[in-house]
Amino acid sequence: MIKRLNKGKWSRPTDRSAVYIEIEPGRAWGLRITLIDDYARVEAVKGEKDPLYNAPKRYSTKVLPPTLFEKIRGISFDDKIMAEVANKRIVIGQENGEPEFFQERQKRN
Repeated sequence: MIKRLNKGKWSRPTDRSAVYIEIEPGRAWGLRITLIDDYARVEAVKGEKDPLYNAPKRYSTKVLPPTLFEKIRGISFDDKIMAEVANKRIVIGQENGEPEFFQERQKRN
């Protein structure tokens, strides 16, 4: 599990996966991260139970572990996931009608 993701809740639906859900209070759209064996899926979802099957890349992205060259450059799997989380938070802000919501929070932190 990723320590930088601590505003939502983690669950373990199976022994081989973990799911993180983060939806701001009063907002329809949120973030879901599913860690499965050797990859992660980062999704912008409308509610906790929203299934996304073959969703466009705007809403759902598969993140693979770093390649050898990425490891040499010092990029970790967590770094790759957090980069995609930042991209999905922009989408979430747009879908919630507040495009600058997450950018303003990041500037304050």
